[in-house]
Amino acid sequence: MMETLIDIDSPPSDNGHRAHTATSAADLLLDGSDNGEDALRSCPVMATGAYGSPITPVVSDAAEGPLKAGNAGSSYATSTPTPTSRKVNNMRMNPNSPGTQLAGAETAAQPAPVTAHRPAPAPLELPGLQPATLIRNVVRITHGSVRASKQVKANFIISHAPDAAAGVVEAVHKELSRGNSASQIELRQTGQGSYLRIAAPARNIAELIGVTQDVAEDLISDEPIQQPGIFQEPPTGVESAFQVVLDINAPKGGVRPMLQQTKDSVDGLKFPEDFQEYSTRLETSVYWGLKKAGRLPLSLTLRVRLGHFMFQRYPRGKEAYGYNDFHAMVKNPRASGRLETRIGDEALARRVLDFTRNGVGSPFLPTGNQTESAADVLPTYAFEARSQRAKFSIPVKKRTGANARGGDACHLYRVTAQGADANFAELDIVNLSVGKHLDWKLEAVNEERGAKTFPDVVQYLRSAKAELRNSNRPHDLDVYPRMQFEPHITSDKLKDVAVKTMYNFRWKASSYVVQIAINHQWDNIAAIRASKTPTVDFDISIFGEYWDSEDDAAGNIWGDELQLLLESKDGSTTAKGIDRVGNFIHTVRDVRDAFEHLF
Repeated sequence: MMETLIDIDSPPSDNGHRAHTATSAADLLLDGSDNGEDALRSCPVMATGAYGSPITPVVSDAAEGPLKAGNAGSSYATSTPTPTSRKVNNMRMNPNSPGTQLAGAETAAQPAPVTAHRPAPAPLELPGLQPATLIRNVVRITHGSVRASKQVKANFIISHAPDAAAGVVEAVHKELSRGNSASQIELRQTGQGSYLRIAAPARNIAELIGVTQDVAEDLISDEPIQQPGIFQEPPTGVESAFQVVLDINAPKGGVRPMLQQTKDSVDGLKFPEDFQEYSTRLETSVYWGLKKAGRLPLSLTLRVRLGHFMFQRYPRGKEAYGYNDFHAMVKNPRASGRLETRIGDEALARRVLDFTRNGVGSPFLPTGNQTESAADVLPTYAFEARSQRAKFSIPVKKRTGANARGGDACHLYRVTAQGADANFAELDIVNLSVGKHLDWKLEAVNEERGAKTFPDVVQYLRSAKAELRNSNRPHDLDVYPRMQFEPHITSDKLKDVAVKTMYNFRWKASSYVVQIAINHQWDNIAAIRASKTPTVDFDISIFGEYWDSEDDAAGNIWGDELQLLLESKDGSTTAKGIDRVGNFIHTVRDVRDAFEHLF
């Protein structure tokens, strides 16, 4: 098995001594190590010949018995799960090789063998604590003795042959470095191997250590890395037999599956999985997907998007399937598809907007207290463009008191950038709803606020001029900011440009927001400069009221039970995360079904 060790430095107290007592087993762990390589050499994992049998949590040789104030001892905690194997940097961790342990679970470790050249370390006696729990709980003990903002340091070490462990350590470092955190994560090299040096505020160190172990466990795990795939929602309310036909003439250049009833009897039809089985798998995938996406403090944009699923590749030769055959075809490795989120045309956009704003008994409400009804909700605007690598978005807002030739001059705010396709997504779960007019997907995409990686694009977009005419008629679809761009070589990099007119509505009395965005789209900047007529479509998305707030905390920034992200069904503050996910998916279905009669 493979073993990970955390060496925690407790920060010095105000009088220059380490903050600890000499009576607690936890204090023994918290009496931190020096920063140099010498302290690491005393760690059994980093020392020569340390890759033998599993190692128990130990205090280093620098201290014998309880550590006294001012000692420079080292402390280590381990966690040891089920042995697994995984290819890392072209090396395979062999679960059957002696003396390797894997991080992340809660199986107690066994004492290390005594060698002739090194005295056996005295094991810590921590009754009732499993190692994985120990690491997190021990760090939290520091909170009582140091300020939450005080820097705490820890070393992350993997016990395996140095060459093999180095690949894992480097991969963990690369993943953790993606987080927008004030924490410092340094990859260090010694004669015995690589390790991570982690420095973070005391309030964050426990979560950051947990994330480090989780990432390492994912890398070493023998479970294959798989995308969640496409979840197929079983048709409901079917009163006659049916088949699934592939519409090869669907808009947007895709092949869309659609349910078609037949004259045959429905008796005896059995789906590959019933609705409850499907729901359980979907909820579980969403739950763990959110937990994984939220473990790093990234600038994530998390959205549910409604749309039409389109096949991009599929086995040729058939255009009609029985449902069970279609269900199997979707799982074929040769089949792939995407969710087309820009749907409809201008006429359908008007109907959807009229329903959300003026529908009798409409479940759509204003998001704030400034308006009394959905009919009074005013739109906001944004400009969007794509390059080969990224999608750019920039809010367009009216300048206060600024007029230009009878219109309202607008200001373009901070540009954000994100990966251009689903390959860049932290989370991408697609739900195919054959028998419904709308499918949906949940995606989490890391945004770069300010788009600092693309300075030329930022400078060019912010140099544009925008003017909103006829702002007294905000609900007319032909009223939107007109963009003016100067000719420049940067414009050749941008395509699929659009001005978005966005309406936000609250779904019933929940904290979830439904956004209707009307898109005026051109192929490129040159088409705008030539005053060509745009195409009009729209998209519908769902998100939480506070999902876009930024948080620099380490670890799962959405809460252990997703309580900072999702509502519970009855408003309970103690609801489990999986139950919150189930309630959220139920809300997504309700929103989707509310639009069914319009398509």
